[in-house]
Amino acid sequence: MYDSAQQVKMGVIICTHCNSQVDTLDTDRIAVFYGVCDKTECRQMHSSIHEPQRGIDFE
Repeated sequence: MYDSAQQVKMGVIICTHCNSQVDTLDTDRIAVFYGVCDKTECRQMHSSIHEPQRGIDFE
């Protein structure tokens, strides 16, 4: 009989742009988190969506 057991990671990080799996996490229950992967296209898309608006004066 084997004494070692592989721990199952129930948390996962998914890329919000391409839906690829970025990483897994050791969590107490099933959890899904969203982030951005290292693909150039996804990084560029994320930057273009979240860059600050220029030329808007809030005063």
